[in-house]
Amino acid sequence: MIGAVVLAAGRAERFGGDKVLVPLRGVPVVRHVVDRLVRAGAAPVVVVGGGAAEGVRGALAGTGAEVVVNPEPARGLSASLRVGVEALPATCDAFWVALGDQPFVEVDVLRRLAEAWRGCNAAAVVPIYRDGQGNPVLFDGTMRRRLRALAGDAGARTLLAAMGDRVVRVAVDADAPRDIDTPADLQALQALEA
Repeated sequence: MIGAVVLAAGRAERFGGDKVLVPLRGVPVVRHVVDRLVRAGAAPVVVVGGGAAEGVRGALAGTGAEVVVNPEPARGLSASLRVGVEALPATCDAFWVALGDQPFVEVDVLRRLAEAWRGCNAAAVVPIYRDGQGNPVLFDGTMRRRLRALAGDAGARTLLAAMGDRVVRVAVDADAPRDIDTPADLQALQALEA
C-alpha cells in the first residue's frame, strides 16, 4: 500500500494568507493536490495543516483524506513532515511526500515514481525534471525513522543528497510543476491551459 503525506501547514508569509485554501479554477489549491494523489492510487492520504487546519478539512470534505495538525509550524518543514509520517499507518509500504501548494503535479509522474519503487530496492524515488530535482518524492516505509529525525526548514533535501545510490532518480521530460509562493504565482497558474 502506498500512502501520501501532503505538507500544507506553512505560514504563507509571501502569499499573505492561507494559499492552500485559495480557489484555483474553482477548487482549493490543496484539493487539487489530494485529488491527483488519490487518482494515482494513494491510500491513505494524510494532510498536515497548521493554523488553517479547519479550513483544510472543509476543503477536503469527501476526499477521504485525514487532516492532522502541526502544532509548531514555525519550526519548519521538518516538523510538518514528522507529524505527517507519524500519522501514516504502519501498513504503508511506501508514501509520497507532496507539497500542498503544488497543485498540478502530473498523475503520470506519481505513477512512474511508484513503478520505479516497485522495481527496485530504493529508499526513495525522486523526479528529475528538465530544470532539476523536484517533488513529490516517494519514500520507502523503512525511511520513517530517518524522516522523523529531521530538523529545520529544509525538508528531506539534505537527507536525499546524503543517501547516494539508495535514491532512484526518474527523468521527467517536463519542467517541475509550479508551486504557489506569491499571488503572482497563483495568477500564472490560473492562466495555464487546463
